[in-house]
Amino acid sequence: MKVPVKMTINGTSYSHEVEPRLLLVHHIRENVGLTGTHIGCDTSQCGACTILYNGQAVKACNLFTVQAEGADIKTIEGVATNGQLHPIQEGFWEKHGLQCG
Repeated sequence: MKVPVKMTINGTSYSHEVEPRLLLVHHIRENVGLTGTHIGCDTSQCGACTILYNGQAVKACNLFTVQAEGADIKTIEGVATNGQLHPIQEGFWEKHGLQCG
């Protein structure tokens, strides 16, 4: 049985119906289409799935999508400002940084 969820991701409001067991990382990647949030280690150790959840850094592989009802989420795609890369994005670009996975 699917459950309706609403959340804001990178300033855009999204509404979907999801399975209660769907992890937030999968929702962001598969339903929303933002692939910067990675699935790295499958053990929640690496941090490749880190997002900002109501202003706090959390691992999206540790949350069910239904737990994010009403949340304000920012992914790596959402940290740039006016087309300018965020310093973290810039560092990855300049140093050819990779995330786990």
